[in-house]
Amino acid sequence: MNAGAKPLDAALFWIGRGFLPVPVRFKSKKPHNPADPEGKHWQNLRITAETASEFFKGGQQNIGVILGDDGGSADVDLDCLEAVSLAPHFLPETGMKFGRASKPASHWFYRIDPPTASETFTDPTDQKTLLELRCRNKDGSIGHQTVVPPSVHECGEPIQFEEEFDGNPDRKSVV
Repeated sequence: MNAGAKPLDAALFWIGRGFLPVPVRFKSKKPHNPADPEGKHWQNLRITAETASEFFKGGQQNIGVILGDDGGSADVDLDCLEAVSLAPHFLPETGMKFGRASKPASHWFYRIDPPTASETFTDPTDQKTLLELRCRNKDGSIGHQTVVPPSVHECGEPIQFEEEFDGNPDRKSVV
């Protein structure tokens, strides 16, 4: 999926891999439901190949995917460079990794069976976030998403797959 891909093509790419895409405004991380006057209730969207053109009409637009769906879509979001450096030594391998130039390989995607609650890990000295496992809300509901390639980060950098990591995420069991 190239940085210049059209939003509809990107949505179809993600749908083809079994993900639930959601519209996100260009250079933003915040999902947006165009069917709601206030843009809310994006977590209830179930965009299919047949309906994608209603939500991804062209022009500049980011795309997110819903996490914690019945397929167990999950993102390990590595929020600091130390976490990015340590990830290959601690995280299970996966076929889907992406990031941006200043923070490559900062998102590792998995399918978790069963889907689990999200968790944030912080530095005990300054309380800054080190990494997040993003899947379901604590109450078991869907309420998280991640902005994915070929979106553009708020800082202006393209979000892109790591070379040879644009495949399917690996399925992992939660013990």
